[in-house]
Amino acid sequence: MAKVDVKKMSVIALRRDKSKLVEILQKLGKVEVIDIRDKIPQEEWSKLFETHESARELNEIQGKLGEVQFALDLLAKYVPAKKSLFAEKEAFDEAAMEKLSRSEELWAAVKECRDLEARLNALKSEEMRLLSTVELLKPWKGLDIPVQEIKPTEKVAIFTGSLPAGTMDTVKAQLSEKAPESSLEVISADRELAYVLLVYRKSVEQQVSEILKDNSWSKIDLPPVDGTPAQAIEQAAQKQKEFEEIRQQIAQKAAGLSEQRPNLEVVYDYYNLVSSRVGVERTAGNTRETFYMEGWVAKPDMERIEKAVLKRLPEAYITFSDPGEEDDVPVVLKNPAFVEPFEMITDLYSPPGKSDFDPNKLVSVFYFIFFGMMLSDAAYGIVLAALGIWALRTLKPRGMMKKLLGVITLGGISTIFWGAMFGGWLGDLLGLPPLWINPLEEPMTLLMLSFALGIIQIFAGLGAAFYKNFKAGNVLDAVFDQGLWLMLLIGILMFLYPPLTGVAKVLTAVGAVGLVLTQGRSKKGIIGKLISGVLSLYGVTGYLSDVLSYSRILALGLATGVIAMVINTMAKMLGFNIIGYVLMAVALVVGHAFNLVINVLGSYVHSSRLQYVEFFGKFYDGGGRTFNPFMVKTKYTNLMSEEEL
Repeated sequence: MAKVDVKKMSVIALRRDKSKLVEILQKLGKVEVIDIRDKIPQEEWSKLFETHESARELNEIQGKLGEVQFALDLLAKYVPAKKSLFAEKEAFDEAAMEKLSRSEELWAAVKECRDLEARLNALKSEEMRLLSTVELLKPWKGLDIPVQEIKPTEKVAIFTGSLPAGTMDTVKAQLSEKAPESSLEVISADRELAYVLLVYRKSVEQQVSEILKDNSWSKIDLPPVDGTPAQAIEQAAQKQKEFEEIRQQIAQKAAGLSEQRPNLEVVYDYYNLVSSRVGVERTAGNTRETFYMEGWVAKPDMERIEKAVLKRLPEAYITFSDPGEEDDVPVVLKNPAFVEPFEMITDLYSPPGKSDFDPNKLVSVFYFIFFGMMLSDAAYGIVLAALGIWALRTLKPRGMMKKLLGVITLGGISTIFWGAMFGGWLGDLLGLPPLWINPLEEPMTLLMLSFALGIIQIFAGLGAAFYKNFKAGNVLDAVFDQGLWLMLLIGILMFLYPPLTGVAKVLTAVGAVGLVLTQGRSKKGIIGKLISGVLSLYGVTGYLSDVLSYSRILALGLATGVIAMVINTMAKMLGFNIIGYVLMAVALVVGHAFNLVINVLGSYVHSSRLQYVEFFGKFYDGGGRTFNPFMVKTKYTNLMSEEEL
């Protein structure tokens, strides 16, 4: 329906013009470049693609890109960017961006960022060493001997170590008995260990060693510090203050460098553009004087692309051809403005496959209706539509974000309509009467409407499957697998209207008999065919289940209204005085904002589910690949087009 024919574009041009061609294609944004290196796996042909020059150029560009990104990340840590989410990006021409990339002042700022990072890393290392030292010294804070003096002499040994806390009395008693020329002083202790200073004459070293070995002695070497442990800990605290001062100095220098942030952002986008171009250039096959490149283009864009290329590269040779059977052809869709946003819903499931038609015209109608009925509050719809329109005009988004905002905007418009029909204006806060029904008072009416819409969509799905089979030349499959089911289901529905009972019987009978005779046609043997055909009638329960799924429209519509009414009731209970009125206003704003967010999410999810399960399950295979054109992609700026220069 809206799938556009895709052609393969082949370009042969002079090698000196390769960069110029890639630039043209990038700015056009209409060509998905094919990496033809995958088509020529032979090692001897690799020289057609890879060159030392291109590899070196790409590495150089990506290196500069990495440096600029590093500087931006460092500045963001110390001086967060104060940009509004909805601020419009500044536009630059490429010549100005390239000139800025050669700025000595900018690269000096990048170098200084590297220096600051090196200082920070050194500071972190020193700080970690210092913290480790402090942790080791904490148990020895009560030791009044300078650490550097804890060393053996010619006749006396001195050690620091630990013993199990429960063994201290035993160890002291054994030392007193077997090695009286020794001293064991407890410096500190916890539940498990006692930290001790041991001094003894070397003449009793054997006895001391035996006692320590029997009592789980562990020698501890104190870190090399000046003074006592307490003095060293105090010095570390002072050193920590110095570290904080250094950090503040670094932060101040980063703040000064942040003046270069706008320029760094421009240069980042420039190198990102150039990097993507060089990457695309490497996909082309080269001879000494020429190069060859392929890409996918939408048929309506062929003329424009050819004119743009030949205008700047008159010596180039361009051809367009149909894709081959084994080609991985992307899907290109072109839909009206109303339908285009809903392509996002289909893409999240899967783009259309080769055998599929574009379902988005059908999806857009049903999704639009379902979303509004589920949210069902006109005031919420006004907020949603206003936010969507404002964001579209302010942000000027592209791609998926543009489609999402389009869905939000259209969903808001649908919600305004159904909210007015159901009388939902911030629940019952405004007290406006419904233009049709109040779902809380007449839920069965809304339930019947939900079922009716479900039946229509299910029939649309069967009709789409019929069309798909018929178009593919599978006429019998269309008649047997969809036509007979449509006949049976319509006949069953006609029983609900007594005057049509006679016709209903005929349609139901013909449909049922037809299904019994045809649904087992792939089986072997008459009995197998008949059994499979009879069992196929059980599929009626599946269709019934599908219809019942549409009751979620009623459920979500009621949920929005009920929650809104509860919020209103609770808020009104606060309005007894001035403070109460303020609290009431806050409760209303917060409550309705919460209700809006929760039910927008619910409406989005459940409307999507009805498309994916109940609708797509009837006819849609998916499995396609979204068209991904080579185009200008910037993060911080907008690139001026040639027309704007």
